[in-house]
Amino acid sequence: MTSRKDTTSGDHQLGFPRAVRNLHLRAILDSLDDQLMVIDQDMGITEVNEAFLRMHGMKSADVIGRPCYLVSHGLPEPCSSHSCECPAPRVWESGQPVRVNHIHQTKTGSETNVRHIEIIASPLRDSQGNIIEMIELIRDVTELRRVQKQTIEATQNLLALGAIASTVSQSLDLDTVLNLALDKVLTLMKANMGGIMLKDEESHVLSYRVSRGVSQEFVEGVAGLRLGEGIAGKVAQTGEPIYVDDISQDSRLSRPVVIKEGLRAFASVPLRSKDKILGVMNIASHTPRRFSHQDVQLLTGVADQIAMAIENAKLYHEVQRMADTRGQLLYRIISSQEEERKRIARELHDETSQVLSSLAVNLQALIDALPRHPKQIKTRLGGLQAVAINMHDGLRRIMYELRPSLLDDFGLVAAVRWLTENRLDTAGIKVHLATRGMERRLPIEIETALFRIVQEAGNNVIKHADADSISIALDFRENSIVACIEDNGQGFDPDQVMISNKRRGLGLLGMRERAELLGGQLSVHSQPGVGTRITAEIPVRQEVSSG
Repeated sequence: MTSRKDTTSGDHQLGFPRAVRNLHLRAILDSLDDQLMVIDQDMGITEVNEAFLRMHGMKSADVIGRPCYLVSHGLPEPCSSHSCECPAPRVWESGQPVRVNHIHQTKTGSETNVRHIEIIASPLRDSQGNIIEMIELIRDVTELRRVQKQTIEATQNLLALGAIASTVSQSLDLDTVLNLALDKVLTLMKANMGGIMLKDEESHVLSYRVSRGVSQEFVEGVAGLRLGEGIAGKVAQTGEPIYVDDISQDSRLSRPVVIKEGLRAFASVPLRSKDKILGVMNIASHTPRRFSHQDVQLLTGVADQIAMAIENAKLYHEVQRMADTRGQLLYRIISSQEEERKRIARELHDETSQVLSSLAVNLQALIDALPRHPKQIKTRLGGLQAVAINMHDGLRRIMYELRPSLLDDFGLVAAVRWLTENRLDTAGIKVHLATRGMERRLPIEIETALFRIVQEAGNNVIKHADADSISIALDFRENSIVACIEDNGQGFDPDQVMISNKRRGLGLLGMRERAELLGGQLSVHSQPGVGTRITAEIPVRQEVSSG
């Protein structure tokens, strides 16, 4: 660089070197933990503090007057490398403070020690404002950089774990969860090979459930991996992760299928839920890789998240399985009930109803054959006939409530119309029945379910609603059938009814279950004082929609 000389000795006497001879200022400078160095425009050192001397193991006489680059770096000329930028030229030219960072490397045997040094260089001016010298504050920020790096890594890990948690919470389907999690892990690790192996709870062997970047031959080659076999097997057996920088260098770990796949770096982490190992997560590459402390922390945290997601997915699957089993059992029970209703109704019709009809006819014949007999006998026989007729009518009503033959013979609309005329009308409730869409016969299980829903809703109106009108709408849509029952009664709180009125609550639950068993849904909208609307929708497959 071009040296810049002091213009006058008077200016130099007004500069910093004269000021530091003051004992008070000297004490202040020597009390600093940071190193301090003052250099002139020829890059010669004019002043240093005790921290500088301690750092370099020198005395003041060994430093003053010598070039700064020779004392600080042992170089024959000013610093010029990118890692050790000299701040002096920028200070001389700009007249402004300059901050630079130096990286100092020293070797101790085979180890390389790296130190990060921060230098703040500021101009010193005379009374006329001319720059006469430069002061440098030199601070070792290695520990600060280490803490900053750890903080950044910890933040990145937390963000990564948050991303994984968000990813695996998007679904309760096991395969969806594992695929999403694996893709996220590979992205975070900047890797393109990996997989998740799950342990079979009965055979206790490992197999890949999802994988990326490896051949199908490799996946099949390690299927049924026993505990303790290979890296993944050892991890699943011990519950301890294994990180290998280059698997090809260890013949104990490098199995033929691994060699053929060309795997080098390999990390295998257990998927642990409480004290149970659910499987392992593997990350690999075709090139060697040193897994850092951050990598280890990240993979451990991710594995915990995935294990929790696996457990949740399994629990959800078990709940779904139990719900399916319950649904199948409930469907069988309801089907059996309907068959039993049909059987009882048929037997009542074939036997009891016919007997009562015959009894009524014979009683009428007796009455007709006794014109000359006492009036009292006719009266008693007439009473018996009335009893028989009433019993017959009641029996017919019971048979229809058990299983109206209209439902089997003519379908849903006819059965609902009979229900409104013989149950709701007779109870003094005005009924409006409407159909929309193309009226048609539906599968008998759908017609039965909707008829029972309308029947239960009607019974609730009669018993509880204190209503004087009800509307029933049957909407035949292309792919579904919708029944809507609405009354103008006193309404109720559905949640409260489920708790306080078990019988009525079971009726509502039964309606909902009938709809859901057929893939449909049922909603109840009601509140005290505004009536009730019950809507049931059941899907209908087109191929079975015609009668």
